[in-house]
Amino acid sequence: MDFLRFGSHVLIGVRGPRQDAVEIRSQLMEFCERTFGLRPENSAVEIEHITRGIEFLDHVITRRVIYPTLRYTASGGNIVSEKGIGTLLSVTASLQRCIRHFRKLELVKGDRDPEPLPCSPMLYSGQAHTNSQMNKFLETMADWYKYADNRKKIVGFCAYVIRSSLAKLYAARYRLKSRTKVYKIASRDLSRPLRESTNNDAPEYSDLLRMGVVDIIEGVQFARMSSIPSCDYTTFPRNWVPHHELVLHEYIKLQDPKFFCELHKTIKRQEISSPQDDVSRMVWHYKVYGVYDNNRSSKKLNEWRSNEEAVSGDTQLLLDEILQQISR
Repeated sequence: MDFLRFGSHVLIGVRGPRQDAVEIRSQLMEFCERTFGLRPENSAVEIEHITRGIEFLDHVITRRVIYPTLRYTASGGNIVSEKGIGTLLSVTASLQRCIRHFRKLELVKGDRDPEPLPCSPMLYSGQAHTNSQMNKFLETMADWYKYADNRKKIVGFCAYVIRSSLAKLYAARYRLKSRTKVYKIASRDLSRPLRESTNNDAPEYSDLLRMGVVDIIEGVQFARMSSIPSCDYTTFPRNWVPHHELVLHEYIKLQDPKFFCELHKTIKRQEISSPQDDVSRMVWHYKVYGVYDNNRSSKKLNEWRSNEEAVSGDTQLLLDEILQQISR
């Protein structure tokens, strides 16, 4: 049995008959009811075979049957080609789940043939800021579908929705009436500036950009299929641990009072200073010696501390002698 969890999403893989999976599901439901006081419904804990596809985190995990062609050289020197058969684990992005997310964001309408809607949340933002925000969103989507076999297709669909939604928004904002006119002026990736037709006497965008009045307009990413990255087939290391689990482990360690006290003592012992102290020390040594030397600075610091300790010791001895004379 294999167990995988991401946040509140749990995937359990069972090698064996379906009856074993049913028993594990009943045990999990009893555990949730006994521990948390909640009993999940059977529809929330589905059992599916790998060949039919398992939906997990907007992806469909399935096992495909492939028929590769095997070519080898026979004993007589002839090249022989034979059809083979094998199985391959496939991770495919779910297009329907992606459309459902866009529909929640009110960027598309419809299910089978989705129609992009204007990006109303960016109505009062400039073209440069709007394109920049949408590029960050597309980069997140491309990273989310990093390991999907159909990464180019799903990211291309996301880019089409975002680009069409922005084109409709710009058509309404700049009174261009259609997406075609927007693409004609701003190009396919919407990188050229758009301005209202009423401001015909306004200065050119290049002059405003040279004066620093406007920002540079970034083109919407993934406007062409060739710019979309392919699926990442890099294998994970044997002892790979997700970054969020490493952070949780570090947080659990900090909850231990003994470990926290040792870490606090180590920081005090190493005399970790603030960046302002480092900069002031560097400026001082450049002024005094003409060059910054970390060894010289630490040596000088130790000398100052020893001198201060010696002066304080001599002062204490002098005070003791004065007190003794007064008492006599």
